[in-house]
Amino acid sequence: MKREEYLEKLQLTLEESDFGPVEEAISYFNEILEDRIQEEGMDEEAAIATMESPEEIARKLVHSKSTQQATSAEKMAADEPFVSGIRIINARADQVRRMVIRDRNMRLNLRGWQRDDIEIRHPETEKIRYDFTLEDGVLSLIRQAPEFTFNFLLFKSSQPNMREVNIFVPYELAAELDLRTSNAKLDAKNVACWGTATYATSNATIDLDNVGAKTMQVKGSNGSIKLEKIQVKHTLTATNSNARIKAEKILAPEALTLKTSNGKITVEQITTDALELTSSNGKIEGVLPGRQSDYTIRSQTSNSKNSLPRQQDGGSKSLSVRTSNSRIDIRFEEKL
Repeated sequence: MKREEYLEKLQLTLEESDFGPVEEAISYFNEILEDRIQEEGMDEEAAIATMESPEEIARKLVHSKSTQQATSAEKMAADEPFVSGIRIINARADQVRRMVIRDRNMRLNLRGWQRDDIEIRHPETEKIRYDFTLEDGVLSLIRQAPEFTFNFLLFKSSQPNMREVNIFVPYELAAELDLRTSNAKLDAKNVACWGTATYATSNATIDLDNVGAKTMQVKGSNGSIKLEKIQVKHTLTATNSNARIKAEKILAPEALTLKTSNGKITVEQITTDALELTSSNGKIEGVLPGRQSDYTIRSQTSNSKNSLPRQQDGGSKSLSVRTSNSRIDIRFEEKL
């Protein structure tokens, strides 16, 4: 069974059961499936196989609704109210060798600053909870999987600062970075880490500006990737789907790899010994330094124009450019 079919069946079952917030429930279970597909690498059928049947989920939701409505007055009298707000976590940067952030439906903002400590500001509500640890040099902030109840569907928060996590680190961070979210933008500026850096999201844009690392991986889908003023010691790889990639002022001495589908790739001011640009149904364009003869070239497109030779040998740098059903327009520019 595919995800769309599963959710349609769940929606129909809930509507027949006269369950109230059907749209919120469908959104919630779609989020669970998205997490398992994106983060755990499952295909749709495997992710659905881990779920209960739509009929069983509907039965539990209806039961939860009736039970909680019957006892809500008692709970309100007995429980202390949870105070939502922004939580602030501070840590010494010299104690951190790796930073791991795992979130969903939450924008991640990473910023370098002049201080020598790390500060994380994240929202916390009845719906949004995190587990924070700092052990053996690994700092982790992991979004908890919420326990689904009827009351869960009634929670709403529209304040902008309650929909983002802000992370502040020294401009030069002697650690690895692994930042991942989904269905929300990932934005990093003015940070250079000494180890590997990984940035990932889905269904939203990734914007990296003045960011550095030893090696870097950028992973997106259904949202554009913009890379500007990026410096790595070795390699930079950015993969995307159904959206464009733009890379400008990039230093990746060993290799730069940009891959997408159904999206355009644009490059400018690129410094690397090996450049690979791959798309499908998307134009590839840009300006590369030096002369065309400086590159060993392999290029291919279909049903459109190609400014590059299909094959050229003898250059000290390698250039591979491939797309389909769209144009290749790469030019070369010598510095005077």
